[in-house]
Amino acid sequence: MVWLYLLGGLILVLVTLQCLMKIYFGAILNLIMNFIHSNIETVKAKLFDEAISKIKSNKKNDRLEILELGIGTGENFRHFPKGSNVTILDKTDLFLPYLNESIKKNNRNDLNVSKLVVSKAEEMVGIESDSMDLVVHTFILCSVDDYTKVMNQVYRVLKPGGVCIFMEHSIDNENKKRKILQKFIEPLMGDCKFLDMKKVLNSGPYDHLELKKYTVNRSLITFINPVVYGYGSKS
Repeated sequence: MVWLYLLGGLILVLVTLQCLMKIYFGAILNLIMNFIHSNIETVKAKLFDEAISKIKSNKKNDRLEILELGIGTGENFRHFPKGSNVTILDKTDLFLPYLNESIKKNNRNDLNVSKLVVSKAEEMVGIESDSMDLVVHTFILCSVDDYTKVMNQVYRVLKPGGVCIFMEHSIDNENKKRKILQKFIEPLMGDCKFLDMKKVLNSGPYDHLELKKYTVNRSLITFINPVVYGYGSKS
């Protein structure tokens, strides 16, 4: 009978956590993503430098046209080239206050945030084909309905010579204990799913793909490991 009480208590905890996530989702996610990004900042800075150097769609003195998928906490803005035109696509405007806060915090008033498109990433309504030099997405493929459609849309809007930068958390098929943890907490993560991101990204339409793997050495967020990151380009 003891195990029944334990099971009931566990279910109660899970339900309570789910309710709290729904009520305070924006604030909780903001705190979590700030912490995660602060622990991958070094590798992310190197990724942006390398990937941006591969862009061939833009004349040297022109402003880059950048599309970021998911407003999130605006933690990627510090890595955007000076004076870029930025379009943001998100299925909700819930995180807009955190974005404005990030622009001020990182002193990025040079960026021209020209458009906020409220749309699913699978559709990218209102974004023209061959219009973007750079597309950025970090930790969003886990929560879309159809990642294949999203990657096809990214490829569509990229200019020839454009680049997509990505960082995504993945299911850990090499560490059994971590994989069990990931599956245990997945019901608490809302739309977020633990996918084999190496397999997902390899299935994309990019003409050239660079993939790497990174492990965050912080016990509080060990569940996000491995982080699969890199960039894909359109010829």
